[in-house]
Amino acid sequence: MNINFMPFYPAAYPVRIQGNIIEAPLRKVFIGEICLLKPYPGSPQTIGQAQVIGFHHQQALLSLMGSSLGLSLTTAIEPTGHTLSIQLNETLLGTMLDVAGHPILRFAPPIASNATRCRRSVNTNAPDFLSRKPITNYFATGIRAIDGLLTCGVGQRLGIFAAAGCGKTILMNMLINYAQADIFVIALIGERGREVTEFVDELKRSPRGSQTILISSTSDQPAVDRCNAALVATTVAEYFRDQNKHVILFIDSITRYCRALRDVALASGELPARKGFPASVFEQLPTLLERPGNTQKGALTAILKNRKTNT
Repeated sequence: MNINFMPFYPAAYPVRIQGNIIEAPLRKVFIGEICLLKPYPGSPQTIGQAQVIGFHHQQALLSLMGSSLGLSLTTAIEPTGHTLSIQLNETLLGTMLDVAGHPILRFAPPIASNATRCRRSVNTNAPDFLSRKPITNYFATGIRAIDGLLTCGVGQRLGIFAAAGCGKTILMNMLINYAQADIFVIALIGERGREVTEFVDELKRSPRGSQTILISSTSDQPAVDRCNAALVATTVAEYFRDQNKHVILFIDSITRYCRALRDVALASGELPARKGFPASVFEQLPTLLERPGNTQKGALTAILKNRKTNT
């Protein structure tokens, strides 16, 4: 073969693989970019993915989106030039998605829809103050103790604060079954596999299953996947909000999301600060929490589970 006509692939090889972190001499990548892992440059086979999380000494730091088993110093890393994005339309209702936004399970019959799929990046900005609407409508949770004493509004951000074993998940299931909303989006972050199975079984029996979308990243998955699960769920909720719907977003839990942010930041070389959390955690958390709310197109109410601990 004439080497003058061989295709060029801007790939690099790892110089270090430690845990779920890869160092590679990729100069033109950017933070958040998705890279493909292949047996050799230009191979049609993809054996994994990694996300750029930082730079150190002229090297790009990538966090694996999956296991590091099978990787070697001859594995080719090819940049894609884009961040994580997902395809969206109404056929996602009644499904469970992975952290890449791909349906992996259906717990309710599919609905007929002629809507075309649109692709959105999971790293979007929060609505600016000009596009927001004030909280003026009453949010009926269907739980009389809350509706009578702790009245909530549509588009509000609500926190459920309690220690382990106090009934946070039971309360969340009650809200899914009785709250007045059009769409329910649930993110299970850092849960055990058994708990995810039980939650899916509940949704199969629930009359709200056809209105629900579940995104899960269990505790055995890499920290970057747990971070992306919250971003994917928020992006899905924003899509339906833009369809003039009232959407409820559940994040279970925001505590584990913060811990995942901490793990990614520490792996990239950041120094721990307040209570062991690097400074970037307190920068990234508001970018997620500011995305729910009321806009001119619809309403997004966020219910965030927080596990109270002594740390």
